[in-house]
Amino acid sequence: MVYSLLMKFKISTLILLAVLCSCSRVRGPSAIRFPYQWIETSGYNGNIDSHGCIEPSGICIHPIRKTLFVVSDEGIVYELNMDGTLVSEQIVPGDLEGITVDPSSGLLYIAAEGVDTILEYDPEKGEVIRRFPINREFQGNENYLESHGEPYEDGIESIVFIPDAMHPEGGSFYVGNQWDPACIMEIQVPLGSTHKDVTEARIVRVLPAKMDDPSAMYYDANTKRLNVVSDADNILIEMTLEGKIMKTYAFPGDTQEGLARDEEGFLYIAQDIGGIIKIKDLR
Repeated sequence: MVYSLLMKFKISTLILLAVLCSCSRVRGPSAIRFPYQWIETSGYNGNIDSHGCIEPSGICIHPIRKTLFVVSDEGIVYELNMDGTLVSEQIVPGDLEGITVDPSSGLLYIAAEGVDTILEYDPEKGEVIRRFPINREFQGNENYLESHGEPYEDGIESIVFIPDAMHPEGGSFYVGNQWDPACIMEIQVPLGSTHKDVTEARIVRVLPAKMDDPSAMYYDANTKRLNVVSDADNILIEMTLEGKIMKTYAFPGDTQEGLARDEEGFLYIAQDIGGIIKIKDLR
């Protein structure tokens, strides 16, 4: 009888451990509901995209032009007014998964999945002017970012540029890799190089925070935190630039692959299934 009870206890313990291990890999405070408010003037379910961008997979706010830039994984760069109406669209071949801006130059930087390359895009010319392939090596592992052939999926998925006047390149990029491994990396890009043959970006460090599919992110200069969305788990994580998780929220939307926040506290969520959702951030 005692042996039978012990065996049952061991089996129950193993089942519990298996369940816990199958949960999200996020480490930090338990998820709470994200505090937000729908915008009454928005369209159905908060969607402001009156143009109908195809599979929007990244979004950012251009601080100089006062417009939204949206990329599609079908190889399109859209410029929208803040109300979601179309300004322009340009074809940029590739699986475009994220977009960010350098506020000092006004140039945009696009994460191209499948080739693990950061594209420098001039919004005035409407074209890519430089390409920065990411070296997949990190800490002696030549294929830290695993390749599955060209093209391949599950590579870089989100990107944000954080200006730093003391940085030799004017700032750093933080890039989310979808899988193999799922991680957030600080990447140095030779933005200021005068040598045309210096184009390779390199991984400086990998943040210790663990989360599946970091599909969207933006940097909050006021709190000095990264806000990262996992569309696999429908959560938003606030973390420091050292990778310490501060808060975890259950996040609205579906297939959230782009995230931007304006000066008035409105969030713009680009959904890969279609639509750009605008909500008021009540944090």
